[in-house]
Parts: sequence; C-alpha cells; structure tokens
Amino acid sequence: MIISIAQMDIVLGDKGRNIQKGVSFIEEAVKRKSDIIVFPELWTTGYAKDVKELAEPLNGKTIKKLTETAKEKNIKIFGSIAENHYNTMHYISPKGLEASYRKIHLFSLMNEERFFAAGNKIGLKENIGMMICYDLRFPELSRKLTINGAEILIICAEWPYPRIEHWRTLLKARAIDNLVYVIGCNRVGNDTKFEYFGHSSVIDPWGRRMIEGGKDETLLTCEIDLSLVKEVRKKFPVLKDIKEIY
Repeated sequence: MIISIAQMDIVLGDKGRNIQKGVSFIEEAVKRKSDIIVFPELWTTGYAKDVKELAEPLNGKTIKKLTETAKEKNIKIFGSIAENHYNTMHYISPKGLEASYRKIHLFSLMNEERFFAAGNKIGLKENIGMMICYDLRFPELSRKLTINGAEILIICAEWPYPRIEHWRTLLKARAIDNLVYVIGCNRVGNDTKFEYFGHSSVIDPWGRRMIEGGKDETLLTCEIDLSLVKEVRKKFPVLKDIKEIY
C-alpha cells in the first residue's frame, strides 16, 4: 500500500484555494501510484475566526468535490474539515464517503470547545483508525481502535511550535504501544496565533520512522506492508498480554 501525506500550508479561511491546492496534491499522489492521501486537520479552512460559519454538512460541497476527485483519480482521501458543530475527519474513497470521525478530545488550551462540540464515537473503518491532533495524547483511544481491529492509525493535525518533540515522540509511542503503522500529517505555515512545524511521518509497527518531512510544504510518499503488522504481533504478543485493571 502506498501512502502520500500532503504536508500543507493552509490558507486561513479560504476553502476555494485550499481545495484547489488539495486537488494538486492529489494529482501528484496519483502520479506516484498512491492508494491513500492524508491531509492535515481542518485543511480546507484552518482555525479561522469564522470557522463556525465556514462549516458545512457531510453532504456539502466539499465532500461532493472530494468524492468526485476520488472517483476520477481512484484514490482514498483522509483529512479533517469543519462539519456543522464538529471537527470531523473524512474517509472518502471512489465509492464516496466511507466513514467519518468527530474529534473526541477538544483542545482546551486553544478553547476549541468554543467552535466545536466533542464527538463520542471512535472512527474505525476496516483496519484504519482515525484520530485528530490532540487525540494523540490519549493512549486509551488508540488502544480502543487497535483492540477493535486497527492496523493503521491516521492522525491529521495542526500541531504548532514549540511542541515538536511531543509530536515526534507520541507518534512513535502510539505505534509501539499498539504494534500498528502510524501516519501523522501535520500542517506547516502560520495562522494568526501559531507557527506549525510539519514533520509529518510514517512510523512502522516496530516504532521505526520510515519517512519524515521538514517544516516546508511538501508531499511525502511511503510504501507500507501490512503483513508486517501481523509478523510483529506474532513475534511480540503484547496485545495478547493485556490485563484488565480495576
């Protein structure tokens, strides 16, 4: 399976330009024979002041455009957008919107609860678990996804300076905790408050960093082998040794 990560500089509040840029990333990912492309958190708007007004339903124009693109290009598209009332991650395939996940852990340090309500259900489709930014700090969510069948965890984020080592360490930790592939897509650039450092990565089930971006806008591409998940879990059966603690 070939994965591309669109480490994108988001134009604050400008859906048109962001989607146009996103389509360009998708076209390049298709040239690289990618099966999946991952975009950052709130990649069509960023944390714009009017993000609540920019929100739309999951049958709105953005999802329809991405569905058309996925069908035309034969690719699966992940990323988070502003849904009405929620920060929502989409999984779009040539079949349409396959799954969505509403961010459970809202980032209180940025008063995210002023813009969105919290979700209350995990995001899992087939063997892919979905997480958004701050979710990465809560290992119980990634473990729940793993126990329910995840072999890949996809995290889309707007993770700013200075917490770069938190990002890099937590991505590896979630891969090691759960013996899964972790795909972390972080934005780059600036908004009115923060600078974002990128460093999007793919981590394998042994915790090895397969690819990592820098701080500039780029498309990262990496091939993963899901048979490694089964191999690692057979050699190192930590998931079988989980004990319920009261």
